[in-house]
Amino acid sequence: MKRLGLMLSLIAAGCGGPDLAPPAADSAQIVVALSASARDGVARPRSGGMDNYGGGSEAKGRQFSRVNYDDLADIVVYLEGDGLGDAGPAPRSLRLEISEDGADHRQLLLAPSGLTSLTIANRASGPRSVFAMGNQDGFDVTLAPGEESRVTLKVPGTYELACDEDAGLAVTIIVAPTTWAQIGEAGDDVAFDRVPPGPVEIVVVAPRLPRWSRRVTAAAGRRESVTAEVGVNSMTRAK
Repeated sequence: MKRLGLMLSLIAAGCGGPDLAPPAADSAQIVVALSASARDGVARPRSGGMDNYGGGSEAKGRQFSRVNYDDLADIVVYLEGDGLGDAGPAPRSLRLEISEDGADHRQLLLAPSGLTSLTIANRASGPRSVFAMGNQDGFDVTLAPGEESRVTLKVPGTYELACDEDAGLAVTIIVAPTTWAQIGEAGDDVAFDRVPPGPVEIVVVAPRLPRWSRRVTAAAGRRESVTAEVGVNSMTRAK
């Protein structure tokens, strides 16, 4: 049996990360390096047989071990903590296009409290009824071919978007609890600048993988660097 995991390992504060100016004296920097690889002898996906996420019309039932870790995208990173405020870099507007091939994203990031609007565009030849369900919020819209609709999700949490006409279409929407949130891909360094000092929980969510978190202390005038490594761990088979 295989279990997909996300492992975070701290490296020395002030080391690594993208080219950033030194932290301001009254605030901190947090840099999260996103690294993805298949480990423990797990085979890479066969050529032509898998998309980047294991999504699309055959999403259900696919093996996690066949994720293309070399091209893993739509990885959400966000910070939680008291007193962070609303000055973070989370996106304020997003767009999702739906076609005969499914959706153009497998995971989306929204800011909290209705600060982000999501526009859904139907590029398929027929109508599409899409809906999202989650924690105390959601939406349900029907779009004619070529039609667009703007929706909002105000309650932080994870929402699963599906489509009545395409059973294989699946998109995860993450509404972050703070505006200190960004989205990246394997190999990126996700940097947060001018973070208010104090305890901070770093949360990383990759498509089809369990979320992982690490608590750090954001110290004024310092940079905290964290590596988030997406991989596969072996697990003893149940007897």
